[in-house]
Amino acid sequence: MKSFLLTAILFPLAAIAQGTPTVFPPSSVPATAQELNAYLSGKAFRATYADGTKVQAKYGADGSLAASAPGFYDTGDWRVEDGKLCGSLRRLGPFCNEARFEGGALLLRRMNGEIVRYEPEN
Repeated sequence: MKSFLLTAILFPLAAIAQGTPTVFPPSSVPATAQELNAYLSGKAFRATYADGTKVQAKYGADGSLAASAPGFYDTGDWRVEDGKLCGSLRRLGPFCNEARFEGGALLLRRMNGEIVRYEPEN
């Protein structure tokens, strides 16, 4: 637990120092709950975090969520609100990320402040 708290505190500071985007591009627009639901429901997405970790997320039409990265797998559920993608994973716990669209891609502000581009898997 101590290492999680330390990471939660230090990673945002390190991200800012390394130039990790923490502000949405001016051309991005807030996502409505209806837009987010239509965009995510029944689809899989991939993203790369600032530290190079490649992640995948599958958003079931029934509200189920499966998330994976090298050496990691978790399941839970997801829901949308205007401007937010929220939910809970069994291992990682609850999350609520600010969501915007830019050029057809979904941008999420992770709980550590990092802005990540989620691209649909082909």
